[in-house]
Amino acid sequence: MDRDQAATMMTKALKGFHGRFKRMYGQLCVRVDANTFLSTGGNNILAEITEDSYEVCDINSGDLGEIFAKRSDINAILFGCSTDTVAVSEKADVLPVTLEDLARLTGSELKVIPDASAASILSGLKDSSVCLIKGTGALAVGTNCRKAVAGAHIVEKACEAEMHGEVLGGTVPIEKALAENLRKDFISDYINRNEESSVEYVEYDEAEFAVRSSLIDYGKELVKRDLSYGSWGNLSIRLNDDEMLITPSSMDYFDIRIEDIVKVNIHSLDFGKQRMPSTEVKMHAAVYKAFPDCKAMIQTRSNAISVFAACQAGFALGGGELQELIGDVKITDYALPGSEELAETVVSTLKDTHACIIPHHGAVFYGPSLDVVLAVAEAVEMRARNLLSFDSGL
Repeated sequence: MDRDQAATMMTKALKGFHGRFKRMYGQLCVRVDANTFLSTGGNNILAEITEDSYEVCDINSGDLGEIFAKRSDINAILFGCSTDTVAVSEKADVLPVTLEDLARLTGSELKVIPDASAASILSGLKDSSVCLIKGTGALAVGTNCRKAVAGAHIVEKACEAEMHGEVLGGTVPIEKALAENLRKDFISDYINRNEESSVEYVEYDEAEFAVRSSLIDYGKELVKRDLSYGSWGNLSIRLNDDEMLITPSSMDYFDIRIEDIVKVNIHSLDFGKQRMPSTEVKMHAAVYKAFPDCKAMIQTRSNAISVFAACQAGFALGGGELQELIGDVKITDYALPGSEELAETVVSTLKDTHACIIPHHGAVFYGPSLDVVLAVAEAVEMRARNLLSFDSGL
């Protein structure tokens, strides 16, 4: 990769910090080759950084260079500073993990390192891809820019849950053994899914091509509207009485192509020689079987909803059109991601509503079409933000 390729990659990744709700300040650095890395320099508003500020740096000097030199698996380093990440970093030396996506990145505890020296960072990133820096904010690394950006968003979301969750009685940590198993599964299995550069061609007609294309577009919208990050979350559409189309597992929404969308039999869960479908394929299939009026589903991991998920709490919408449309947003029992038990508790909870929250996980929405479901998911997230006074004083 040369300097221009790295700059293009960084610019695209930084668009993930669109500052819709809050501004995050920081710095992004990307490995160019064995001797150099590219840095945005300083502590800038990430959403406003342009290529004019990119600097070519020597890997053989400085703390950041030392990190790249000693960790060949790290190709991107992101420092992110926001009100909540700083506040949480000052409270303790570790943060018990309350959200599954963060557990997959760091296990049962999010470390708070004392400073941004190479020694401290390398220590904080042992068996983790994220940490907090005392009084400074979040640090996230990855094999590419988008993974680092997603990691920073997830850390910020967890810190927001800690700060705003006090209104709901406080967050509930994930059991330590479970969190560590989620981390092990992520490293050994999840990140290796769908790594093939291409898949065998699956025949489909013009109408199905359009449906596949819409899934990709709505997946991108999910990220653009801050309802999910990176490859997290999932979407599906009922194709007919027996089949659904669902997003693939562990693939960035901006990398998914038409042929990557997975056609799955709702009854047998067979999908042949396609991409591996989302981890939550059982849940999607169960909802389609249980509710004939369900034509589309979205599972989000948005920030305010995640506060309720971390606190194991649902909420009422307080009347009005949204209340009439979907009902209250109830909390399910906890069950392991991708399990039959999770599918069962989601179906049970959705019997008198069109939306529910899964503890430590996120929210599920279903409806007659993806455009309706996405609009509802966004409206519910805004309602959650209002209930938590998320944006007061910002």
